[in-house]
Amino acid sequence: MTEAIQTKLTETAQLIGAQLKPLFATEQGYLKTFMEASDHAVSAGGKRVRPVLTMLFAELCGNPCPVDALNAALAIELLHSYTLVHDDLPCMDNDTLRRGQPTVWAKYGEVTAVLAGDYLQAKAFQCIAACRASAALLPILTRAATEVIHGQVADIDATQLAPEAWSDETIDTIYSGKTCALIAAACQMGAVAAGAEANLAQKAYVFGYHLGMAFQLIDDLLDAEQAQEGNEFNAITVCQGGVAEVEARAAASTQVALEALDAFPGDTTVLKAFAESLLKRTI
Repeated sequence: MTEAIQTKLTETAQLIGAQLKPLFATEQGYLKTFMEASDHAVSAGGKRVRPVLTMLFAELCGNPCPVDALNAALAIELLHSYTLVHDDLPCMDNDTLRRGQPTVWAKYGEVTAVLAGDYLQAKAFQCIAACRASAALLPILTRAATEVIHGQVADIDATQLAPEAWSDETIDTIYSGKTCALIAAACQMGAVAAGAEANLAQKAYVFGYHLGMAFQLIDDLLDAEQAQEGNEFNAITVCQGGVAEVEARAAASTQVALEALDAFPGDTTVLKAFAESLLKRTI
């Protein structure tokens, strides 16, 4: 990835972060700690992968309505953050750290974390309601919000089974919901916010879906030891070829994603570089 592309990705991520911050300002004293907790959920690091993809696809498709693109990007990041807050809860994954920072429930308590997650989801839909293209964007975000819950249900079910009962179907069911759905929606919403034709919006979805699958497979490689210790679902347990097979699957998914970009008449250099960088990440 060139320095210019890295700078663009960083600046786009910073733009998203700057626009998220004001969403949690309040003059109501009783909401102060709650808003701090909500802000903590979206400010504790991360590369802003999903909203950056939304902005990149909007730009690729001409982006005649930057306000819609930005609101769509904020919505997908808020929705993603809500899922992380709830995933970390003791009744789910029971995680006390995320990106080196205390999770929301660990820092502010379980009740505040539950409510903060609910609030983030509500704010996501509020952002979509503010879009000129809200009628087209709303079904995309709604589907993603539903599918990510389905994926979490499948993930919880999988941890109740012995690893030998896990299969390729389990990979597809969990990852399609927990990871692919949000990344695919992020890409599709960027295209839709820019007024792209239906076939291009669908290609954006395909790109995001397969990029999401590759993204999660690489996560499995990075988290294999922790997953095995906690009986968490991990593709390495399913794939008979071990690390090499998981790497091959991730590379194949990335290639499908890259091929989907061929349908776009604009310059896809940044998106291609971004996709390839996710495949090579080490943290």
